[in-house]
Amino acid sequence: MTFRSDINGLRAYAVMLVLLYHFGFTHVSGGFLGVDVFFVISGYLMTSIILSRPKNQKFSLMAFYAARCRRIIPPLMVLCAILMLMGYFLMPPDEYQRMAEHAVSSLSFISNVVYFKQGGYFDTGSVYKWLLHTWSLSVEWQFYLLLPLALMFTARYLRKQFAWAMGIAALLSFGLVLAMVATDYHLTATYYLLPTRAWEMLVGGLVYLAPKTQLSEQGWVPPVSILSLILCALMFDENIAWPGIMTLIPVLFTALILHAGVQDSRWLNHRVMQHIGKTSYSIYLWHWPL
Repeated sequence: MTFRSDINGLRAYAVMLVLLYHFGFTHVSGGFLGVDVFFVISGYLMTSIILSRPKNQKFSLMAFYAARCRRIIPPLMVLCAILMLMGYFLMPPDEYQRMAEHAVSSLSFISNVVYFKQGGYFDTGSVYKWLLHTWSLSVEWQFYLLLPLALMFTARYLRKQFAWAMGIAALLSFGLVLAMVATDYHLTATYYLLPTRAWEMLVGGLVYLAPKTQLSEQGWVPPVSILSLILCALMFDENIAWPGIMTLIPVLFTALILHAGVQDSRWLNHRVMQHIGKTSYSIYLWHWPL
């Protein structure tokens, strides 16, 4: 897939919203929605990587997994190793043991399940979990494992009806979210686990599959969408059920940017935003421990 400056710039806004929220800027009380922006981007990119192969090139499942490993695991290993080394000298034994357990769960990409069992993301005690932010990496990795298998199944048995399959799966996932929120049933599970987060990534995949429309290359799309994301980050807070019906707003505005594909927007293509976007994964990994 060719490099897209709009996606790179969008990453910058997402990671900055998360940073401002985590570093206690009270006016950005909904900055956690930056993670949802990342989820939509991931769904778009993974679908494009899997489905955009030349017709004479066979998709390699192992090559796909290996490429994801090379990108995600080495920086995460470095983070965990440095934290474990520092913690050995600075932490009391019980806290050090807890962080070691969290490091193992992060590297095995099940940390979202571990943190779900330990309490809510917005609970006061969560700020003492050094690797709490890796829950989103675990959700994405679980999605990476399942998406190519699902698309291969669709290609073989459903006559390549990718859009229909993704749309139905997204509706089921979002319907599960609404059901759990409406009944106050395991809201912590709704936040952390893949079944109630998959719809956000599937929306990204649907954007890739969508045909071009009049919105394509429309210059007004990036500023309107980005301003809407910022407004949501200023207005939303931890009291809103998340994910929930309001999560549709940042997800859809992110999808709008991806669909428009504007490559020359000053809102996205500024060199500062491009630099932040290129380093967004490292920034995300290190900001929480710092």
